Amino acid sequence: MQSASVEVAISTHGGLPLRWLSCAGPCNDPDVPRQVLVAPDDGAIRWQADDAATADAMASTLYTATVHETPEALVAELRPVEEAGGTSRVQRYELSRHSHVLRMTLQLPPGTGLQLTSGARFVPPPLPGFGAAFSTVDAVRIDADGQHGIGPEESGVVAGLTASRAAWTGLRSRFWAWLVQPATELPLLLRTLAPNRHELVWRAPDGQLDLTVYAGPVEWKSLRVVSAELTGTLFAALWEPLRWLCLGLLFLLGAISSRVGSEGLAIVLLSLAVKLILYPLTHIADRWQAEVNRAQSRLQPRLAEIRRRFRGEEAHKLTLQAYREEGVHPLYTFKSLAGFAIQVPMFIAAFDMLAGNFALDGVGFLWIADLAAPDRLAQLPFTLPFFGSDLNLLPFLMTAVSILAAVIQQEASLNAELQARQRRNLYLMALAFFLLFYTFPAGMVLYWTANNVWHLIKVLLMRRFA
Repeated sequence: MQSASVEVAISTHGGLPLRWLSCAGPCNDPDVPRQVLVAPDDGAIRWQADDAATADAMASTLYTATVHETPEALVAELRPVEEAGGTSRVQRYELSRHSHVLRMTLQLPPGTGLQLTSGARFVPPPLPGFGAAFSTVDAVRIDADGQHGIGPEESGVVAGLTASRAAWTGLRSRFWAWLVQPATELPLLLRTLAPNRHELVWRAPDGQLDLTVYAGPVEWKSLRVVSAELTGTLFAALWEPLRWLCLGLLFLLGAISSRVGSEGLAIVLLSLAVKLILYPLTHIADRWQAEVNRAQSRLQPRLAEIRRRFRGEEAHKLTLQAYREEGVHPLYTFKSLAGFAIQVPMFIAAFDMLAGNFALDGVGFLWIADLAAPDRLAQLPFTLPFFGSDLNLLPFLMTAVSILAAVIQQEASLNAELQARQRRNLYLMALAFFLLFYTFPAGMVLYWTANNVWHLIKVLLMRRFA
């Protein structure tokens, strides 16, 4: 069975899918991202029974297949060549022409079930360091309240679960999902065989399984055309307001990309667009920061003298007196947090959006082969703990721009000592971001590098027209 974006080969020996391929576009286009869900040597869908003899009998049943088409789907019906005990158990598959959905109506002995096992190909390519967070496969449930994890990360069994029409249950990686929605409530068993390798079993107490299976990309349009609930897989770890901010940035990036024709350039322009959108707020925050800096410059010599000469309660009283005489509230420094409060939510939303943006998977930009992976300019002849075996250029560029901005940035409202302290803090922050981002996907690092470039341009313009 083959639709535009899904290929499913169903075996007449056992009546179950033997091969299952999902594509983010036409499968006959070799350039589109694709995911093998089931193959003869990796991943599996099997009949499950408590005794091996029953399971073997179900797996060895020989079927004849008939296939017909409707405007909406490709339909295959498999009937056993020999009826067992006078009972004909028909297996029916309906592959949607317009989505990544396969509907399965399976007839089997009461009390038996269907077992789905993920394979090694479903596991994303491993990344070193902090990038390992993007290389996992999780067992999840998606309902009206969003996505929830249901399984252990290490080996183990979770019994007593149920699957129902109110939720989708299955597996998801960074960019692909394999989710099942039954027509009726069913017992569900989850086994975690190893990290990122899971097995799910749906039991059929009455001898029939009616399952709707989504096997496709974790991407807005593909999910939304099937069910609004499935979009809950997007940016699922975030607080709901941040998640909506992520979706807004996702659509903005898509709009920019459709105009410029380059995902990498779109990321650079997205960084600029975010700065322009936030400018009215950041302008106020910058003004408040300058006020704090001026007050701090006035107070700093006097406070240093108090700390040098006095201790304890007397030092505290003199400090408060200094604030009163300068007309500064003791909590005035909290005004400087305004810029932080503005930037952090946007920072989190932008990075989560870029980390989970399916449109970046396999897309190159300049020397970067894949914006969804580290930029990997060159292969090192050795492997460094945490950093891996690749030379990633973008983090070095990002850090260099940050340090350059710190060197030339001069706050007129700060005295020399406070300027030196601020510059030292900026250097430490640049180092921290280098360590954090070195193993991160290039799309995320490109965004922050562009953000630093726009900040550097702002600093240069401020110096030029000050």
